[in-house]
Amino acid sequence: MTATSGVEKNAILLFGRWSKPRSTGLFGQTWGVTVLGGVLLLVWVILVSITQSLWVGGSAFLIESGLLVPLVWHREGVTGLEWMVRRVQYRWAFWRKETDFSGGVFGKTPGFGMPPGILGNVEQYEYELRNGDRWGMNHLRAKDHFAVVLDVTPRGQEGFDQWQANQWVAGHGDLLARLGTTNGAIGMTVTVESVPEFGQRVKAEARRIHSPAAPEFALEHLASTVTDRSGGTVRAEVRVCFIFIRPRGAKTVLDVAKQIGSQLSTLIAATKKAGVDAVPMTGGEISMLVARAYRPELTAAIEGLTQQGRTDVIAWDQAGPRGARNNWDHYLHNGFRSVTWEMATPPESAVPSDNLKPLLIPRATLPCKRVTVVYRIHRAGEAKKMVNADFREALADEQSKSGVASASATIRRENTQAARVEQAHGAGLTRFGMLVTLTTPKDDDLAEITPELEGLGDEASIMLQRCWGDSDAAFAGGIGVGILLPEYASGHLAVFE
Repeated sequence: MTATSGVEKNAILLFGRWSKPRSTGLFGQTWGVTVLGGVLLLVWVILVSITQSLWVGGSAFLIESGLLVPLVWHREGVTGLEWMVRRVQYRWAFWRKETDFSGGVFGKTPGFGMPPGILGNVEQYEYELRNGDRWGMNHLRAKDHFAVVLDVTPRGQEGFDQWQANQWVAGHGDLLARLGTTNGAIGMTVTVESVPEFGQRVKAEARRIHSPAAPEFALEHLASTVTDRSGGTVRAEVRVCFIFIRPRGAKTVLDVAKQIGSQLSTLIAATKKAGVDAVPMTGGEISMLVARAYRPELTAAIEGLTQQGRTDVIAWDQAGPRGARNNWDHYLHNGFRSVTWEMATPPESAVPSDNLKPLLIPRATLPCKRVTVVYRIHRAGEAKKMVNADFREALADEQSKSGVASASATIRRENTQAARVEQAHGAGLTRFGMLVTLTTPKDDDLAEITPELEGLGDEASIMLQRCWGDSDAAFAGGIGVGILLPEYASGHLAVFE
């Protein structure tokens, strides 16, 4: 870090210039929509020329408009056609009874209590590093992905200088850039979860530091602290998950684990530069957090087991719910109801590093809240092609309009140009998104609770969009144990973007 003056070192940095890749066609539409519109227009002209019938021309015009309008109309960043496909897929799954899950001993799913959906096709393994730390690895067999979860202790809420925060943010960027060069790494998730506090952790700490020889006033203060903090509070837990594909030459799961294990210490050291202390989670700890997500009624019991060091009590095939149902607008599981939002658009302007603070801090009114930021890594060669293609599309978009170009087109061209320069200087290119999940008891009034969370998104300058029809998959992806939802997506019409 170069030496600068005190004012420059403590300057509040702003971050932005994110953009969504988009092909450029005519009249502000994408290239796919432009080509389809041209084909439909040509078909209409041929029909009218051959038939010379006003009735045929009018009918063809109405039919082709019905095909084109759903592609042109957008709502919250999703085209009308995608809404239609999503609704049809949900109704088809509902008709086939795929929206209901029955687990447990007498359930329809094999296993004692396997998690539903994507997580039901996961095999869990556990290994040991050279320093003796055990670490669990999830094998998501559907896509042959492998995931490692780290329990992290972030810094930032205590007093610190702005230059220190700037260094942590730079370390976070370096971590993402390092993943772009790490063999097999394809993504990373960062999850900040609000968990109700039942006092088990405070009581365990009090027992650890208690001394009968201490002064009476000190013992009274310790007892009052335990009483005051034994309930009614919410704490934050943070974890990082690294996702890998099968490295070249790795034939067995053990071969994969050896390669990931050899890189794990380097990644942990990189997270430390980002301002967090990371420790690998064991297989039992990963299973516990999955069980707590699907069965929130076990939160107090899991907290007690954790403080007793009994983190291997729950196995992966016991982490699922007894029953679950994917409704169009929410997810029911074990008597609780969860709603998941995705980030529709990022902040439109540059923001400081603590922009997400309103969403992340624990709140007593939202005791079960989970925010997961998903990063999908581009390789260096792929990133170079993408930034050049994005710049060409943005330049074409700016030049395609007659007269003075719109401000949004100019900003997009400037952002893509800046990305080209930064990538040429060694910066990485990363796709990112966000999932926000709110869990409440089934009888709570969601209509009163959800506006508060959506307001926090507005406060963070992020447009949150409800996950309609795929609440079960969005819920699983937000837990942060290795699922990259875009890899499992269906009904996504990328040709029209």
